[in-house]
Amino acid sequence: MNAGSERIDRDALLCALVLAPTTFARNRFFVLYTEPWARRTRSRAAQLRTIVRHLAAQTPKAELRELLPLDDGGAILRYGVHDLHFERTAILDALELAVVRFALEQRPHTTNNAPDLRMATTDDDRRRVEQALAKLTERLGLASVSDLSNSSLPPPPTTGDS
Repeated sequence: MNAGSERIDRDALLCALVLAPTTFARNRFFVLYTEPWARRTRSRAAQLRTIVRHLAAQTPKAELRELLPLDDGGAILRYGVHDLHFERTAILDALELAVVRFALEQRPHTTNNAPDLRMATTDDDRRRVEQALAKLTERLGLASVSDLSNSSLPPPPTTGDS
């Protein structure tokens, strides 16, 4: 691992790639496309974005079947899309569960598409994601969350889709 890759916190990178996947351009952050740990993190972020996309979709609607808590704070997530005869099981650690819940909260909701209460973002989820992202801003020399909240500019747009 070179000096540039040691600076980047993996948990922070995972959160950023789930919430704003187009943030890290290949030319500017080339290490994220060459290092094995970064490729694994990008791959896991793509899997989590897919889970968010499935659970947030209005048609075909995904049904959350179960969310079994694990001892480490994570969970086993099972959901399916009946119309597609599709089922998925994912084992998520505590941060992955938090970022999935956080990303689901950011999606627009209609009265027909109310989120399952088991996937509601908790204060602990929000704290986990914000702390991870704070590490990323410190290491990359970006504006901190508090700096952004004092800014008069709106946040940059992101698609959130993979």
